Amino acid sequence: MNRILVATDGSAGADRAIDYAAKLSKISGAELLIVNVIGGYGLPGGVFRQFTREQHVWWDQLLASLSAELLKKASDRARSVGAGTILLESRPGDVASTIVTIAQEKGADIIVAGRRGLGQLTDLLLGSVSQKLVSLATLPTIVVP
Repeated sequence: MNRILVATDGSAGADRAIDYAAKLSKISGAELLIVNVIGGYGLPGGVFRQFTREQHVWWDQLLASLSAELLKKASDRARSVGAGTILLESRPGDVASTIVTIAQEKGADIIVAGRRGLGQLTDLLLGSVSQKLVSLATLPTIVVP
């Protein structure tokens, strides 16, 4: 195993996934790729469409900043557990399909994700990201409870 991808949204479930993936990285010597997908963060599409161009730029910068902060915290956590080489990736898009795309592009051998993240209400209506990952991924996927 050369590269482990772990997805994070900053939730307690994602923290457990980071801990698991970091331990796996430490044991195997694999690189740890920590990914955050910048999604809608709870804004209904109609609200976002009403933004002016300047508001879109401001919103995009805010989300990028929040993602960078989240990835830094995740990286610090993984390092404290013993992960060696840590790579960070942030990208906008549909969460599950973007994680799978990044895993394919970056040559990940395995995907690790938490069972429950921040979108619990949406999950009840649309299905959880972890369920979608298991369905979409073409490589082994570990869902950490």
